[in-house]
Amino acid sequence: MSDNWAIRAQGVSKKFGLTLRQSMKYGLRDSVRKLAGRSSTTDVLREGEFWAVNDVSFQLNGGEALGIMGVNGCGKTTLLRILNGVYAPDKGRVQIRGRVGALIAAGAGFAPMLTGRENVYVNGALLGLSTREIDGLMDEIIAFSELDHFIDLPVRNYSSGMYVRLGFAIAALSRPDVLLMDEVLAVGDLNFQKKCYDHILQLKRGGTAIILVSHSPGAIWAVCDRGLFMNKGAALVDGPIEQVIREYDDQNSRNALAADVQFAHASNSHSAVSASKAEPIESFEKSGTGDVICNDFKVLSDHGEAVRELKFEDPFTIEVTVKVNKPIENFIIRVVADAVHYRNIVSLDNYEQGAPVDLLAPGTYIFRIRVEQQNFRPGAYAFNLAIISRHIGAHLFLWLKCGHIVILSPHERFLYSDPNAVMHFDAAFSHETLEAIG
Repeated sequence: MSDNWAIRAQGVSKKFGLTLRQSMKYGLRDSVRKLAGRSSTTDVLREGEFWAVNDVSFQLNGGEALGIMGVNGCGKTTLLRILNGVYAPDKGRVQIRGRVGALIAAGAGFAPMLTGRENVYVNGALLGLSTREIDGLMDEIIAFSELDHFIDLPVRNYSSGMYVRLGFAIAALSRPDVLLMDEVLAVGDLNFQKKCYDHILQLKRGGTAIILVSHSPGAIWAVCDRGLFMNKGAALVDGPIEQVIREYDDQNSRNALAADVQFAHASNSHSAVSASKAEPIESFEKSGTGDVICNDFKVLSDHGEAVRELKFEDPFTIEVTVKVNKPIENFIIRVVADAVHYRNIVSLDNYEQGAPVDLLAPGTYIFRIRVEQQNFRPGAYAFNLAIISRHIGAHLFLWLKCGHIVILSPHERFLYSDPNAVMHFDAAFSHETLEAIG
């Protein structure tokens, strides 16, 4: 191991009670045992407790940046608070060399009745700065935070963005040896975020060890050298940023799919009886005239198996079983895909795809839609099914969120550095000679 380490975490664990009553009971019991000189049971789980952080170990050298990613509740902020000394670990130990600057929560450590200027002195003193050092930094802190004449306003009147600007300016401009940051920078506007990240990179080049907790793959990719992916308190991946971002994206996609499926099932449960009959259907997820009914929508792999996950760029088939209760002219079946942040990103329509159905007699049919070359970006997607008759402005059948799929991140390439992942221009280069020498 390198002797240039700035942070060492060895087997760090922290547990909490599920209720305040349990936490207070166990805390009081452990305190009494310590006062009596007896060992406490903080290294094992008791009834009603859970590990918020469980056996996390890593080392970070000066001038390196570690990105910590994971879905909400995985233990990222708890780990950061252990590193900052807010919490004592129940197991393991943390070693940190040098001065620590931390930005973990907007407004944390600020006295609301004091002005911004007075809070600079208080927080600077907590960081180990002398009054003379704080005086020398004051103008730079005010300029960086862009607070100007608001610096002498009580911070209780600050917005969340003003809290973050002042907090970051104090933590970063104090030239810490270790800088700990949670997702709070997301509160700032784009111009301030850019200024912060430029300064973070400058600190990193100067030898500061940086830990950044973020839900932004772009921020982690831009700043960090390696990462931790956490899930349920444990560090499942400690390695290259590419691997951590892949795991984070896939976990997010699976969680989004699970939530979507649970919501769709809850919304559809009360409509199951009417959906099996040739009667008008009215519910949040299904609606229609009752002339057409569909209760079976599948996404099939190349092997013909119903799947919820596909690899990046894998072909697939959509299979829909439709019961038609009366003759339908100009039959159109349409499948539309929604992503988490975008609707109607792709539409598959038998009429637009050159496969019209002029007349569909009563009966049960299976429609298959084959997609040979899909270019979904990794993530969670929901499918919506619409059945209409051309030139009639009403849905014969509409089923929202009828199917779900997760596209997994590819492991053979990293899309955030792929020229086709964000934007790629085909450019022509040329040059001309302005002056020839010799």
